[in-house]
Amino acid sequence: MPEHKGISCELHVEGQKATEYQVTQTGSISTSHIISQEGKIFSFHLNITSATLGSVGRLDLELWADGQKLDAFTFTETNYLVDDAQIQDSTGAVKVVKLRFAKLKTVDEKKADQETRQDILRKLGTLEIKLWRAHQDAIQTGSFAYQQEPSNNPIHEKSIKGESITHCTEFTNAKPIQNPSSLGFLTRKIDPYETPWVTFVFRHASKSLLEAARIIPKQASIQKHAKVESENTLPDIKTKNNSEKGLDLPMIKISKTPRGKKRGLADGSASHDDRECIKWMRKRSRESIEKHWPGDS
Repeated sequence: MPEHKGISCELHVEGQKATEYQVTQTGSISTSHIISQEGKIFSFHLNITSATLGSVGRLDLELWADGQKLDAFTFTETNYLVDDAQIQDSTGAVKVVKLRFAKLKTVDEKKADQETRQDILRKLGTLEIKLWRAHQDAIQTGSFAYQQEPSNNPIHEKSIKGESITHCTEFTNAKPIQNPSSLGFLTRKIDPYETPWVTFVFRHASKSLLEAARIIPKQASIQKHAKVESENTLPDIKTKNNSEKGLDLPMIKISKTPRGKKRGLADGSASHDDRECIKWMRKRSRESIEKHWPGDS
């Protein structure tokens, strides 16, 4: 997504940057549409200019999917990678999970536990990265609380009738964390919690639905247009015996975007609503979870 206030955020699907469509910016919110690649793991790569980070020293981040908060972090790096979430289930066990696209399953009959919260139903098929500026100083604490595992209530098909929703986010590759740490960090936000400094929104759905909604052009139309344009604009190539039209297709080099820097700190609780808002943070490094995630890099 284009840089906004000195910050850029890309969504990568199994190492490759996702193509974004209809990118818009309204106030502090940047929004784009991407194709849901069912069953594939995704991550977020953030880049912050030195001038932007240097003016405040620290950023707080929250990861949201389908209208529910998954995890929260605080960091001081200019390159930051969000590729998993640490959550606590109903039994109290803590696990680290990867995120992937999944087909949204609906039910056609009423269920006692079906999802009725409009703030969640409206955000199905939506991924959000919310960022706040924070004071650089942070206080270590031993009272860290992990984010509770989001609810997974049945979705009635009538609840999303007429909406451009085909997919959602699900957890995969869950790894339990033995003896999870209770250490965290206390930070102070500069921006009010209700109005993040920058928010990146990725709305995702199947390719066919995005084409039907004219968010992305149909592939057949693209190829037809390119063929007609080429025939009308390229010069004739003459030979001894006749004149023929030739088409010399350009070569396109595709380079892989390098991975971002791993994140260093993690946050696990919600903030309050004043400018001196307090959030509990837990320090996280690859070394601290490596023993729980063999072979991760």
